[in-house]
Amino acid sequence: MIMKKLILILLLLIFQIPVLGEEFPPTGAGIKVTKETNPIYWGYLEDYGKALKQALDSKKMFRLRGWGAEYEFILTRDGEMKGMKGAIFQNDYYDKKVKEIILSVKPLPFREGMNVDEMHMRIYLGFQRYDEIDISIGGSFKDNKEIFSIGINTSK
Repeated sequence: MIMKKLILILLLLIFQIPVLGEEFPPTGAGIKVTKETNPIYWGYLEDYGKALKQALDSKKMFRLRGWGAEYEFILTRDGEMKGMKGAIFQNDYYDKKVKEIILSVKPLPFREGMNVDEMHMRIYLGFQRYDEIDISIGGSFKDNKEIFSIGINTSK
């Protein structure tokens, strides 16, 4: 039994058989990443978005309809957030509250089949007349990497 495992590992190393997982089209290829084309990543972002929306809905804070703020950061495979910075600003008070909400929701470690070590994330939290979680995955020509975006609007 052990010998079979060693032979299999040796074959994998020799032939460098890729691990099963989801890959993205090259940045700028014009191919849209969707729930159907990349269900593992999309499901991860949906679950993360639901947790962020729940935290936003339950947060007691002053807000006006139309307010929104966005933060960008690098999310590592083990759920660590690095280099958080504001990208869309509202005002000092609201921006601080949005950052607190994002930091209060600990991202889950990446799922099996997510073939990246880190993700460039953009999280937008806002107040409108409707409830919505918008997910998008696009490319950045600046660093030739995917940008994973979750936009959340809530009426509460």
